[in-house]
Amino acid sequence: MLETFRSVSTARRHSVIAFVMLAMSAAAVQAQAPKPPPSSCEALATLTLPNAKIVSAEAVAAGDFSPGAPLPPIKVPAFCRVSATLTPSADSDIQIELWLPTAWNGKYLANGIGGWGGAIPYPGLISALQRGYATSGTDTGHRGNMGAAEFALDHPEKVKDFAFRAIHEMTVQSKSIIKAFYGRPDRLAYFSGCSAGGKQGLMEVQKYPTDFDGVIAGAPAADWIGLNSASLYDSLLNIPKGQKPIIGPAQGQLIHQAVIAECDKLDGLADGEVADPRVCGFKASSLICRAGQSPETCLTPEQAAVADKFYQAVRDPKDGTLIFPGMLPSSEQGWGMVPVPMPPAVGEYQFVVRGDAHWDPYTFDLSRDVAEARRTDIISALNPDLSAFAARHGKLIQYHGLSDPIIPTEASINYYESVVAQQHGLDKTEAYYRLFLVPGMGHCMGAYDADWIDALDQWVEHGKAPQELLGHRLPPTNGPPPMGPPPAVAPVYTGTRPICAYPAMAKYNGVGSADSANSFSCRPAPRGVRDGDGPVKLKSTG
Repeated sequence: MLETFRSVSTARRHSVIAFVMLAMSAAAVQAQAPKPPPSSCEALATLTLPNAKIVSAEAVAAGDFSPGAPLPPIKVPAFCRVSATLTPSADSDIQIELWLPTAWNGKYLANGIGGWGGAIPYPGLISALQRGYATSGTDTGHRGNMGAAEFALDHPEKVKDFAFRAIHEMTVQSKSIIKAFYGRPDRLAYFSGCSAGGKQGLMEVQKYPTDFDGVIAGAPAADWIGLNSASLYDSLLNIPKGQKPIIGPAQGQLIHQAVIAECDKLDGLADGEVADPRVCGFKASSLICRAGQSPETCLTPEQAAVADKFYQAVRDPKDGTLIFPGMLPSSEQGWGMVPVPMPPAVGEYQFVVRGDAHWDPYTFDLSRDVAEARRTDIISALNPDLSAFAARHGKLIQYHGLSDPIIPTEASINYYESVVAQQHGLDKTEAYYRLFLVPGMGHCMGAYDADWIDALDQWVEHGKAPQELLGHRLPPTNGPPPMGPPPAVAPVYTGTRPICAYPAMAKYNGVGSADSANSFSCRPAPRGVRDGDGPVKLKSTG
């Protein structure tokens, strides 16, 4: 054997040696390399992740599917449903779900959740899945009612999870699972949320600017302390201790109809909505009952006084510092819906600020308690410096209904203008961040539907900055505006209208159908907020 080996040519010998060495090297690499990615959905259950455990991974066939009550079955494409528990701290218990479509578009869409969280935001996951996105959602680290904050009592790590950590950890782990399942990473990552979910989007942009390429932040509860303090103040004003609400749904409806009658035509078109309620000067005192007038058609002096207070900004009684903007005219359909002091706001002070489950909201002191809450606040997302997100060419779309009865719209204008000031100009801000104010929209929904996700995708992937979106008009409601997850049944639209990037507003051209977007143009409109509701007063864009 040795003689045979020696008899081969030098070139042949070198080839054999090289082959043997290559084979040995490959074998060594194969022995040291990690296991190949799972080839099936079920195999993901064996995936090892830091500070996380995959609880289940199951394939779901295309067809009717419901993740559980109260959601009805809805048609979905085939996907892999992954559930996991994340434990970035010893007291963390963050539940997430990640849905991986068989027909994947190569992108990832994370979903936010409103209120105090406490549940997986399934409607968002279903919508994203139907578009071909790998998509995830989290309960933000606890289970419970979206209006309840009991989880926070004596659990500072859980407060951190809710405030910012759960969304970030979900995103990091979801991206790892996506790469393991598909054998390649997502090529683009987006986030979409409204209300507290909108705040989560802004928090991501501010604190974790590399997590997402694009973010949709709807009606964000960015100033968590200001919002909850003003909500509590207004509800205590409306519900004196031991008494019934002064303003209830019936009075809200009455006032709303009066607002429409007075301010609908300010934009030159009578269409049942107030295009820009910032310029509506309605006063509830105009509805005070006259002698002989039916009480169902007017207000008592007490009711009128409370209603006009709702329109005003909430300020520190000691030094006049702005705590939060007031409600805009046209938001009245959502007034008086809760006959007790606003539970989410009470929860902030009971379980987070005071740490006392028996704290009496009627002892709330607007000056003392707000100052204390702001000193320890880690939930708000108000940092105007978005330069790190902008530097990596991230894109941010924010929208807010001009008839929002939960989070006054001017809070979004104030935050946007703070970023404009930080960026030293509207043009520089618009290069990566745009705000859309939606006439008639209540809290997160109503009046018009627009495809925010497609607008974001077009901007991020194709560089098409959204100057206006096509709004599909929903049928008018005669009662409180809809809130919560969208209905499973597709709505019947009654027309279209452009939704313009701030500060522009849609104006009727004077000819054509009022039900067609072609009859409107986005034109310059005032920037800023009503006098007293923020630092930038209404002024023309020239």
